[in-house]
Amino acid sequence: MKGIVCILALVVAFSIVPAVFAGTNYNCPVGTVTIDGNLADWAGAEFVFVPHDKGTGPAPDDADASFDFAVLVDNDWLYVAFDINDEAINAGETNNYQDDSVEIYIDANHDRTEAYGNDDLQIAIGAWDIGGDIQNPQLSAGTDSGTIAAVVETANGWIVEAAIPLSNSHWTIVPSAGTVIGFNVHFNDDDVVGGTRENKLIWSDLDVDDQSWQNTTRFADLTFVGATSVEPSGKLAITWGSIK
Repeated sequence: MKGIVCILALVVAFSIVPAVFAGTNYNCPVGTVTIDGNLADWAGAEFVFVPHDKGTGPAPDDADASFDFAVLVDNDWLYVAFDINDEAINAGETNNYQDDSVEIYIDANHDRTEAYGNDDLQIAIGAWDIGGDIQNPQLSAGTDSGTIAAVVETANGWIVEAAIPLSNSHWTIVPSAGTVIGFNVHFNDDDVVGGTRENKLIWSDLDVDDQSWQNTTRFADLTFVGATSVEPSGKLAITWGSIK
């Protein structure tokens, strides 16, 4: 009887453990949000925490640099949210990648090439856009992606809420359940103006050398786990992505 109770206890314990996404795959559910910098409508998404010491340039602690991110998809957009802890928000370096900024990486056809093809893209959104035009963000990479983004300051840092079109000049992604694309996210942390970034945080376990900007084999995976309600209007017949 004691053995049965122990087994039941273990089953219950494992059944209430929240989903954990290691830096190898993110399961992306269906959902639609408003791009306004308010993450209250992200209740259906799984936020993943990237701590201060995950990446090629670790920070002293989580308050200095860390972030949570989540992803949702609907018929037309891939939504990506960052809730960033950042004690010193800075912009204005000569090279934007040395400023406080986040980077979203997409390999739409999941072919994991060592050099970028047309379906591969880095999208960079910076703290320089805090309070900026949501419909026309000042992207430092991925300027032809059609991305819109809200960037707002918070008590502990800043938030980025972005929407990336599923159809643009680089790709047409149909988010059928089971489709996989390459995906990664980075955070550049600039604590002192007039130099280089101090810290670099990376989600993908494969990107051990900060090479996602030129090598898609460093990306992790993003798997669509829910079916969208209708076929996106105006989509091309080509479907990028691989089916697991």
